[in-house]
Amino acid sequence: MRKHMLIPALIIISILVIMACNISSGSATPDQTVRNTQIALAKTQTAISAPELVPSITPDVQDQNQDLVNTQVALALTQTVFSRPSVEPSETPASQNQDHDLVNTQVAMAMTQTAMSLPPTQAQQSSPTPQDVKARIKSANILVYEDIAGDPYYIPYAKRALMSIGGNYTYVADAMGTFMNDLNSGTKWDLIISASELRTAISGDYWTIMKTRVDEGAALIAEIWYLDGINAGKIAPLLSECGVKLQADWQGASVYNPIDYGMYWVDSNSPVFNTPNQVNRFGASLTDPAWMFGDIGDLIEVTDSSRAQILATHELGQQNNYGLLTSCLDGRVLFQTFSSHNYPTNEMIALWENYIYYTLTNHFQNTH
Repeated sequence: MRKHMLIPALIIISILVIMACNISSGSATPDQTVRNTQIALAKTQTAISAPELVPSITPDVQDQNQDLVNTQVALALTQTVFSRPSVEPSETPASQNQDHDLVNTQVAMAMTQTAMSLPPTQAQQSSPTPQDVKARIKSANILVYEDIAGDPYYIPYAKRALMSIGGNYTYVADAMGTFMNDLNSGTKWDLIISASELRTAISGDYWTIMKTRVDEGAALIAEIWYLDGINAGKIAPLLSECGVKLQADWQGASVYNPIDYGMYWVDSNSPVFNTPNQVNRFGASLTDPAWMFGDIGDLIEVTDSSRAQILATHELGQQNNYGLLTSCLDGRVLFQTFSSHNYPTNEMIALWENYIYYTLTNHFQNTH
């Protein structure tokens, strides 16, 4: 859009140059006319190629305003050159007028070529297509910590999901030291997964460095159903940045009833429940639950003026509290505050696949 708007402006400038030169042919020497034309060309090209200021307005308005400014600057410079007093001339031969026409034509062509060669602005750069995003996901750098991998009785859901999604993933299983080393390695991670289902000590400095990576643009999936024990610690800055906070600890009832542990999708059309798999809401927990007594998770609420979204709640009709699955930072970060193994295996693996696809899609859509 910017390029097409500049070209008409430059053609107008070229016409002015030609007219000015032709008019001056009766009142200035040929050498002076050519020199004025060359000065106008140089100054016009300088005005056009000057770096643009970064505005606070929208891209379309930015391009229109910048084009207008560039055109006005170029016109002003051209008018300044030709408004200077000219030298008293001698009579100009017709052959010299023809030379002037040739020079003017070359000036117009050079100015047009300059406009055509201008690099595109950021506003012209298109967003990644779904095909681009899908290709990037297939080559994404993913770091995965999953403490359930240390218990042979349970299926590591995150690892199983990655086998379907793809990507270049570094799977450290339950090796906490390796996880910290990789977080600090300088590798540009597209996605970090911290699945702490056994409640091992992913706390303190781990959250400081994970927040740093998120601030650098990485996506994050955190299964953390012990939030009530660390929410006032080093995870607090990340929670604050996300616009969420702990609402309450989620405790199991003294008498177990699977229906009591169902959850509701706030928006059943959200891609987190539909891409690449359609996952229906969990109406109940497993009939043979892994952990369904005592502390079974945490409930999250969004803070005032927050852009965070609760995706799944424990209470029907709630959108801002009772959160069990929460998205923030434009969908790059997901907090799951319930235990994966308390719900049906196939559905949870499918949901984990969606988590990975959802966070990476949002990550790459905001990375050009």
